[in-house]
Amino acid sequence: MKQATIRESGTHDFDSLPIPLEDRNWGGWAAAAVAATAGIASWSFVVGGFTSYYVGAREGTATMIAGALIGQLLVTISQVPAVTKFGIETLGSTKPQLGVKGSILALLVQYATLIGWNLVLTIFLGRAVASVLVAEGLIGEASSGTAAIISSLIGTLLIWLMLQKGSDGVRSVGVVVACCIMGLGAWMYWLLFQHFSLEDILAAAPIAPNEGGQLTNYTTAFELLIVSTLGWWAYMGAMFRMLNSAGKGTVPSMASLGFGWAAAGLIGLYSGLVAGEADPTVWILKVAGPAAGVFVLIFVALANLGSTLVGAHAAALGVGQFSPITQRLSWNAKVATALVPMSVVIVLFPGAFYDNVGTFMAFIGIVIAPMIGVQIVDWYFLRRLNSLHVPSLYWHDTRSRYWYTAGFNLVGILALLGGSLVYIALLDPVTFVPNSWLFQYTGATLPAAFSGGLIYWIGSTIFSKRSG
Repeated sequence: MKQATIRESGTHDFDSLPIPLEDRNWGGWAAAAVAATAGIASWSFVVGGFTSYYVGAREGTATMIAGALIGQLLVTISQVPAVTKFGIETLGSTKPQLGVKGSILALLVQYATLIGWNLVLTIFLGRAVASVLVAEGLIGEASSGTAAIISSLIGTLLIWLMLQKGSDGVRSVGVVVACCIMGLGAWMYWLLFQHFSLEDILAAAPIAPNEGGQLTNYTTAFELLIVSTLGWWAYMGAMFRMLNSAGKGTVPSMASLGFGWAAAGLIGLYSGLVAGEADPTVWILKVAGPAAGVFVLIFVALANLGSTLVGAHAAALGVGQFSPITQRLSWNAKVATALVPMSVVIVLFPGAFYDNVGTFMAFIGIVIAPMIGVQIVDWYFLRRLNSLHVPSLYWHDTRSRYWYTAGFNLVGILALLGGSLVYIALLDPVTFVPNSWLFQYTGATLPAAFSGGLIYWIGSTIFSKRSG
């Protein structure tokens, strides 16, 4: 069966089916803009603020950039060649490793990652709007909570409206937003160094370092960045499947999602160290007054809405891949699966979620790290990338080459479990406190990825020999 015959209905803007090579009309600049739109947002400040608890400016700069680049390199290797070669999205790329039905594990991970990060952004946006309204004297402090919820819900509605154009809407918004947020980000750097000297920033001590010693704190900061960066794995198919070659995706991936988002995160690190607050809607209002708050709000609105747009688009595509039933859902129904749960959390318990972002980031590392390790082994060590059978990714029965045992590849699932256990053995995902003295030398994410890949390689080799 040719790839084109799989596409029974809809267009590539609104479904998860593979995109024919002739329809992939994004260039490298468009991909870089969309990636920058996704990467540079308020979560950069959140992660930078967490980093300021463990290390100072010098160490933090090094660990944040290194962690982001290494993490994104793993994500790029595992996703960009596959999605650009075949025009598929992230969830589809996991079926050879997990099985047609086993890929539900990847769907749950992808969905939780996308919805989780989107919640971070929309809640942050709502709080930013409320903070600026209070500073401008437009509302009282007592009304800030309600204003934050309403603003977050309005942001969610805007995302739904922008997604009516599918991937074309993502590209159109991405180019404009990327230019604006990079300019405003440069302004925030200028403002930071105008009010705090370089000497003060470099001399500032970490806020609450671990008692395990300097090396443990360095490793923890590195771990924060690498585990957060792995979250881009869930976005990659939606962002890069419109490219017609891996070469066009590699540089945008590393520059925007690796270096770019770490560079924005350094603002959160530095402001956390010297101002005691990584949130720009707080420290900028303090040092520059209410007038500057308007520019901060513009940055937060553009950056967070742009990133949430990309995340919601990726979540909708992933849901559409799950089964023949979800594949036939209307585009608005797929988008609703991404936005309705967000709205529920925003209304009922936004604070409880936002205050536990650290645990959420650890969840990403527990599962995505071994998944990336498994895919790298499958694509390159077992050399299955070139033999990928695209139609089998969209067959949900025994016709698929990736049916395995009742739809599950037990080897792949065992590899995910093994890698996850390695992560937990090294680092407590709830408290972010090391569980082993080895953590200071190895971190948790890289061993989890390596272990998952190793288990998958051994299991696949044994199974292949026995079945042969």
